[in-house]
Amino acid sequence: MQLMWKVVRPEDLQLGDHVYRYGLYGLYSHHGIYVGDGYVIHFTRTQSKKTIFPSLFKTSHEQEISSPCLKCGYQESINRGVVKTCLNCFQQDSQKLRSLHRYEYGWPLLRFKFARRGTCTTLLNTKLPLQVVDKANELHADNAFGDYSLVNNNCEHFATFCWTNNRVSEQAAFFSECLQKIKEAKEWTAELLQKNRTHSIQPSSNVVFHRV
Repeated sequence: MQLMWKVVRPEDLQLGDHVYRYGLYGLYSHHGIYVGDGYVIHFTRTQSKKTIFPSLFKTSHEQEISSPCLKCGYQESINRGVVKTCLNCFQQDSQKLRSLHRYEYGWPLLRFKFARRGTCTTLLNTKLPLQVVDKANELHADNAFGDYSLVNNNCEHFATFCWTNNRVSEQAAFFSECLQKIKEAKEWTAELLQKNRTHSIQPSSNVVFHRV
């Protein structure tokens, strides 16, 4: 089995491969389907960064426009949703060209628990590579994968759907679990503070009052 951290060279890619590259110092992985001839179909934001993160991106719309790729014509600020790009555009993260990795299917549950999220899944890849490519091309032709959502409908959902007909994102699931645990911790802390506050204002039963 391909080691999840092993880099895959472009010349070693196979038709239908579910590939990914890391972004933002390795904090997340971006996914797509290799469809041959140096091209990848992947799912990108359907809204601008400014719309999704208004407090972080205060630039004007004109400042957000990027130049089209000379090879595939991809223009990040204009082409959104399900896109088909060259490998360089897929690997591009800001000004850096990230390495490619191959996503793994059918991992045993015990081994999966110790794996990095966004690199593998316990789901079985039930399709032939050509069927995966056909599905990716179909979704690209109609740009038919809905609105982008970091948690509920992202690039990993897209790639796993092409392979399994299931929208699954292990890294999004892990992120949601973390948020839930943080929420539960906050609720537990608030409840504990409330109990302590209530206890501290109750009069003691051992106090004796004397008439003067």
